[in-house]
Order: sequence, then structure tokens, then C-alpha cells
Amino acid sequence: MNDLEKSILKIIAFFDIFAYPLTASEIYKWLYKPQQVYSLSDVKSILASSHILNKELSSEEGFYHIKGRDHIYLRRKQNNNLAERKFKKVVYLAKVYRFIPFVRMVAVCNSLAYSNANEKSDIDLFVISRRGTIWLARFFTIFVVKILGMRPKDDSKKDTFCLSFFIDEGFLDIEHSRMGNDDIYYPYWISSLMPVYDPDGLYEKFLEANAWYKNILPNTYPNQFSKEVHASWVPKFLNVIIFYIFSPPIIRRWVYNMYRSFQIKIIDKNLKSLINIDTRVIVNERMLKFYSNDNRELFAKQWKERVRELIKN
Repeated sequence: MNDLEKSILKIIAFFDIFAYPLTASEIYKWLYKPQQVYSLSDVKSILASSHILNKELSSEEGFYHIKGRDHIYLRRKQNNNLAERKFKKVVYLAKVYRFIPFVRMVAVCNSLAYSNANEKSDIDLFVISRRGTIWLARFFTIFVVKILGMRPKDDSKKDTFCLSFFIDEGFLDIEHSRMGNDDIYYPYWISSLMPVYDPDGLYEKFLEANAWYKNILPNTYPNQFSKEVHASWVPKFLNVIIFYIFSPPIIRRWVYNMYRSFQIKIIDKNLKSLINIDTRVIVNERMLKFYSNDNRELFAKQWKERVRELIKN
């Protein structure tokens, strides 16, 4: 088994965890740690000619998956159709977020970033805040979804918004929150981010600050959302006014501490018990990450099991 075959099997195995078959172009984009440079033509050629890959993989309508998993391409097509509805809600919310001066970038992450969210799933957002205002950004973004009735409920998460990951624009490198070298999910998480509001080009700067992920996924490239929300002069003008209302210069530090203290006070007890003990729940002035059900360790285990099974055959 050569290097390219191994790399293809590893990436197919990873996305199989999420029942997500890949096209040849996606396999090329997300090749896992190839030992040399390969072209899209190389990938297409070996997918067509390799006896090893033909033994382990099947394809349906151009989607490649592990043999015996023929049904998942239908699930991907169904979820892709659902994604359009969910992205419309994202665009609507992003247009509102333009008026929050503490928000510098909003991106869709996790399943919807791949257009792989199911009917009942919520929508995960990743937010980069204005320097030194991370708690203000969190408060007002959550406040908006609350008053709009878009906050997840215990009995219903369909098309609601989960705001569990914020970073400060001055600290864009998130490698320290990676779950060790076995964390296969994080590089793909970065690669799949879909920017929906990025008036200052922070998305590109974020990718540059996290160049380490390119050592794992060298073929990946920035994503571009066709309906990206832009900042017009109206929100830009109002941002200045709103910023000085909610963060007045004379008492700015006091106001910031007030927002931080209030939010820490109302954090769920289970989350509070996990703060800063590992990379699941991180609370500081650079990053606010609230993933009590962080499954990265489980994904790594499932991925290794699949790879072991595919490569030993």
C-alpha cells in the first residue's frame, strides 16, 4: 500500500465517523499528512486504478465511502438540501450581528460548515471578538439570539444557535487548545470553517496564525461563502455610537469586569466544574470555549479503529 492510498483511506475513515462520503476533489483537499505533493489528477487516477482502494471503497454518484456504507451518500444529499434553509438563518443573524461593535468575525463551524447538519440539529458559530472585549461579544451575541427566540432549548435544538466558542482578535492561534497530537478533529474543524461575516479579513489572518494545521492538511485552502454578509456604512456608523454607549472610555474596565462577573456567575454548574482543567472548557481573556461534550477524544479513537481495520485488510 503506497502513501497516497494510505492517506486516502485515512481521510475516508475520518469522515465515515460522520456518515459523510467524499468527492474526489474533497479527498484531494483534505488528504491527511501525505508524504509528498499530489495533484487532483493523481487522486482521481488512483481512485480509478488502485486495487486496494477498489477493495475497500465504493462510490455512488461520485461520492466515495467505505464498502457496506452505501446509504450514507443519500444522507449527505438530504443534509445538503437542508443546509440551504439553515444558512439563510445564519445570514439573517449575521446581518443583526453587524450592529454589535464587539464582533469582528462570525463563522459557521462543525456539521453545518460541511453542509452535513441534520433536520433537528442546531447551528454552531465561531466568533472572533474585538480586542479586549471578548466578554462583551459573548454577552451581546447570546442576548440577541435569546430575544429572537433562537437559543437552544432542552426539548428542541432545531435551527437554533449554539454560541460556545469565542476568541479575541489579538490571540488568533488556537493550537494550545488542541487535544494533543492525536486530535485529528481540530485541523479539519479549522479547514471547514465557513466565514459568513468578516468585514476586516480576520478569517485569512486566523488561518495564517494557525499555519500548523497545514502540516497535517497541506492541500486545504480557504473557504468562501457565496452569501457572505458585508458591513455597510450604516452599521459601521452605529458601531461607533453603540461601542461608546456600552463601553464608555472612562469606566470601560469597570463595565467589562461587570459583564465578565455576571456571565461567570450564571455559567452552568457542570460547565463551571470543568473550567480550565483540560481543553474542553476554557475560560480566559483570550478564549471562551464551552464544550462540555467535547468528542474529540472519541473521534480520534473511532478514527484509529477504522484506519486499523482498513489498512490491515
